[in-house]
Amino acid sequence: MKRKVVFLQENMLDANDREIFQSDIPYDVDVKGRIQNEDGIKVPLNHIWVDFHVVYQQER
Repeated sequence: MKRKVVFLQENMLDANDREIFQSDIPYDVDVKGRIQNEDGIKVPLNHIWVDFHVVYQQER
């Protein structure tokens, strides 16, 4: 089984310029198409406002 993982090209900041997602960190995509940070903030892929790429990794 493969899992979908997102890597952001740059840090994603909120309206107050606080970092909510870091670049170059693998974020698993859940079944609803969202990523989640360590604070529990979830964002759908179509709401990410920085460049990113998706890879599929083989689960162990």
